[in-house]
Amino acid sequence: MSKISITKAGQSVLADKMTSALHLALNEGIVTTGQLMLSLIVALIGGSYADRDLMDKITGKDGGGGFRGLEQVEIEDIAIAVLERKALIIAPAKRTSATVNEEAYRKGEIIGTIVGADHFVRSFGTLDVLEHLSRNALLNLAENVWGIPDEAVLDRKAADLRRHMAAQQVMWRPTSFATFTEDLS
Repeated sequence: MSKISITKAGQSVLADKMTSALHLALNEGIVTTGQLMLSLIVALIGGSYADRDLMDKITGKDGGGGFRGLEQVEIEDIAIAVLERKALIIAPAKRTSATVNEEAYRKGEIIGTIVGADHFVRSFGTLDVLEHLSRNALLNLAENVWGIPDEAVLDRKAADLRRHMAAQQVMWRPTSFATFTEDLS
Protein backbone atom coordinates (compact mmCIF):
# COMPACT_ATOMS: atom_id res chain seq x y z
CA MET A 1 0.00 0.00 0.00
CA SER A 2 1.29 3.41 -0.97
CA LYS A 3 2.18 5.89 1.79
CA ILE A 4 0.83 8.72 -0.34
CA SER A 5 -2.77 8.68 -1.49
CA ILE A 6 -2.45 9.91 -5.09
CA THR A 7 -3.84 8.88 -8.45
CA LYS A 8 -1.75 7.11 -11.10
CA ALA A 9 -1.79 10.32 -13.15
CA GLY A 10 -0.54 12.17 -10.07
CA GLN A 11 2.26 9.63 -9.70
CA SER A 12 3.33 10.46 -13.26
CA VAL A 13 3.33 14.19 -12.45
CA LEU A 14 5.54 13.53 -9.42
CA ALA A 15 7.87 11.38 -11.52
CA ASP A 16 8.19 14.15 -14.13
CA LYS A 17 8.99 16.74 -11.44
CA MET A 18 11.60 14.43 -9.92
CA THR A 19 13.14 13.85 -13.37
CA SER A 20 13.40 17.62 -13.84
CA ALA A 21 15.07 17.96 -10.43
CA LEU A 22 17.51 15.17 -11.34
CA HIS A 23 18.45 16.95 -14.55
CA LEU A 24 18.92 20.24 -12.68
CA ALA A 25 21.12 18.54 -10.09
CA LEU A 26 23.28 17.05 -12.85
CA ASN A 27 23.63 20.36 -14.67
CA GLU A 28 23.70 22.90 -11.85
CA GLY A 29 24.58 20.96 -8.71
CA ILE A 30 27.98 20.11 -7.32
CA VAL A 31 28.45 16.55 -8.50
CA THR A 32 31.73 14.76 -7.86
CA THR A 33 33.47 12.48 -10.31
CA GLY A 34 32.69 9.55 -7.98
CA GLN A 35 28.99 10.41 -7.99
CA LEU A 36 29.00 10.70 -11.78
CA MET A 37 30.81 7.38 -12.14
CA LEU A 38 28.38 5.61 -9.81
CA SER A 39 25.43 7.21 -11.61
CA LEU A 40 26.70 6.02 -14.98
CA ILE A 41 27.21 2.54 -13.56
CA VAL A 42 23.65 2.48 -12.20
CA ALA A 43 22.31 3.73 -15.56
CA LEU A 44 24.22 0.92 -17.28
CA ILE A 45 23.48 -2.02 -14.98
CA GLY A 46 20.36 -1.03 -13.04
CA GLY A 47 17.71 -3.73 -13.37
CA SER A 48 20.13 -6.37 -14.62
CA TYR A 49 19.76 -9.57 -12.62
CA ALA A 50 23.29 -10.63 -13.57
CA ASP A 51 24.70 -7.43 -12.06
CA ARG A 52 22.67 -7.41 -8.86
CA ASP A 53 25.80 -8.08 -6.77
CA LEU A 54 27.33 -4.81 -7.99
CA MET A 55 24.08 -2.89 -7.49
CA ASP A 56 23.91 -4.23 -3.93
CA LYS A 57 27.36 -2.73 -3.25
CA ILE A 58 26.17 0.64 -4.55
CA THR A 59 22.87 0.64 -2.65
CA GLY A 60 24.26 -0.92 0.52
CA LYS A 61 22.08 -4.03 0.32
CA ASP A 62 25.24 -6.12 0.61
CA GLY A 63 25.62 -4.93 4.22
CA GLY A 64 28.09 -2.17 3.36
CA GLY A 65 27.50 1.54 3.63
CA GLY A 66 26.20 1.96 0.11
CA PHE A 67 27.24 4.81 -2.16
CA ARG A 68 27.75 7.23 0.75
CA GLY A 69 30.28 4.90 2.35
CA LEU A 70 32.20 3.92 -0.77
CA GLU A 71 35.77 5.09 -1.15
CA GLN A 72 37.05 6.22 -4.54
CA VAL A 73 39.02 2.99 -4.96
CA GLU A 74 35.85 0.95 -4.31
CA ILE A 75 33.97 2.97 -6.93
CA GLU A 76 36.79 2.34 -9.38
CA ASP A 77 36.71 -1.40 -8.59
CA ILE A 78 32.96 -1.50 -9.27
CA ALA A 79 33.46 0.43 -12.53
CA ILE A 80 36.17 -2.02 -13.62
CA ALA A 81 33.94 -5.00 -12.78
CA VAL A 82 31.09 -3.52 -14.83
CA LEU A 83 33.38 -2.81 -17.77
CA GLU A 84 34.81 -6.32 -17.62
CA ARG A 85 31.27 -7.70 -17.89
CA LYS A 86 29.90 -5.28 -20.48
CA ALA A 87 32.80 -4.20 -22.71
CA LEU A 88 33.21 -7.05 -25.15
CA ILE A 89 34.87 -7.07 -28.53
CA ILE A 90 32.46 -8.55 -31.07
CA ALA A 91 33.80 -9.87 -34.36
CA PRO A 92 32.24 -8.16 -37.38
CA ALA A 93 31.08 -11.55 -38.69
CA LYS A 94 28.96 -11.99 -35.54
CA ARG A 95 27.22 -8.62 -35.83
CA THR A 96 24.05 -9.99 -37.30
CA SER A 97 21.22 -8.18 -35.55
CA ALA A 98 19.33 -5.66 -37.63
CA THR A 99 18.01 -4.06 -34.44
CA VAL A 100 21.43 -3.29 -32.94
CA ASN A 101 23.18 -0.06 -33.88
CA GLU A 102 26.76 -0.45 -35.16
CA GLU A 103 28.03 1.76 -32.33
CA ALA A 104 26.54 -0.68 -29.81
CA TYR A 105 28.73 -3.38 -31.30
CA ARG A 106 31.80 -1.10 -31.12
CA LYS A 107 31.51 -0.14 -27.42
CA GLY A 108 34.30 -2.50 -26.38
CA GLU A 109 36.62 -1.21 -29.10
CA ILE A 110 35.98 2.41 -28.09
CA ILE A 111 36.55 1.66 -24.42
CA GLY A 112 39.72 -0.26 -25.32
CA THR A 113 40.97 2.78 -27.22
CA ILE A 114 40.11 5.10 -24.31
CA VAL A 115 41.97 3.02 -21.71
CA GLY A 116 44.96 2.26 -23.96
CA ALA A 117 44.31 -1.49 -24.12
CA ASP A 118 46.50 -1.86 -27.23
CA HIS A 119 49.52 -1.72 -24.92
CA PHE A 120 48.28 -4.91 -23.25
CA VAL A 121 47.70 -6.94 -26.41
CA ARG A 122 50.15 -9.77 -26.70
CA SER A 123 51.20 -11.00 -30.11
CA PHE A 124 48.55 -12.46 -32.38
CA GLY A 125 51.27 -14.64 -33.89
CA THR A 126 50.04 -17.65 -31.94
CA LEU A 127 48.86 -21.02 -33.17
CA ASP A 128 45.22 -20.36 -32.25
CA VAL A 129 45.20 -17.26 -34.52
CA LEU A 130 47.48 -18.55 -37.28
CA GLU A 131 45.30 -21.64 -37.79
CA HIS A 132 42.62 -19.33 -39.20
CA LEU A 133 44.85 -17.97 -41.96
CA SER A 134 45.19 -19.47 -45.43
CA ARG A 135 48.52 -20.91 -46.59
CA ASN A 136 48.93 -17.99 -48.97
CA ALA A 137 48.44 -15.49 -46.11
CA LEU A 138 50.92 -17.48 -44.00
CA LEU A 139 53.55 -17.39 -46.74
CA ASN A 140 53.12 -13.63 -47.05
CA LEU A 141 53.42 -13.14 -43.27
CA ALA A 142 56.37 -15.51 -43.02
CA GLU A 143 58.36 -13.39 -45.44
CA ASN A 144 57.12 -9.87 -44.64
CA VAL A 145 56.59 -10.04 -40.86
CA TRP A 146 58.60 -13.02 -39.60
CA GLY A 147 61.47 -12.40 -42.02
CA ILE A 148 61.67 -16.05 -43.07
CA PRO A 149 63.13 -16.38 -46.59
CA ASP A 150 60.93 -17.93 -49.30
CA GLU A 151 63.09 -21.01 -49.74
CA ALA A 152 62.65 -21.91 -46.05
CA VAL A 153 58.86 -21.95 -46.20
CA LEU A 154 57.69 -22.73 -49.75
CA ASP A 155 57.75 -26.52 -49.33
CA ARG A 156 56.20 -26.58 -45.85
CA LYS A 157 52.63 -27.63 -45.31
CA ALA A 158 50.39 -24.99 -43.74
CA ALA A 159 50.18 -26.77 -40.35
CA ASP A 160 53.97 -27.09 -40.14
CA LEU A 161 54.42 -23.48 -41.19
CA ARG A 162 51.96 -22.33 -38.50
CA ARG A 163 53.82 -24.26 -35.79
CA HIS A 164 57.17 -22.89 -36.98
CA MET A 165 55.90 -19.30 -37.03
CA ALA A 166 54.20 -19.56 -33.62
CA ALA A 167 57.36 -21.06 -32.08
CA GLN A 168 59.34 -17.96 -33.07
CA GLN A 169 57.08 -15.77 -30.89
CA VAL A 170 57.23 -12.76 -33.21
CA MET A 171 55.26 -9.74 -32.02
CA TRP A 172 52.52 -9.45 -34.63
CA ARG A 173 49.46 -7.24 -34.13
CA PRO A 174 47.60 -6.73 -37.40
CA THR A 175 44.86 -4.63 -35.85
CA SER A 176 44.17 -2.28 -32.94
CA PHE A 177 41.17 -1.30 -30.86
CA ALA A 178 40.79 1.87 -32.93
CA THR A 179 40.80 0.05 -36.29
CA PHE A 180 39.39 -3.41 -35.50
CA THR A 181 36.06 -3.00 -37.30
CA GLU A 182 37.61 -1.34 -40.36
CA ASP A 183 40.43 -3.91 -40.55
CA LEU A 184 38.05 -6.89 -40.48
CA SER A 185 35.00 -5.60 -42.34
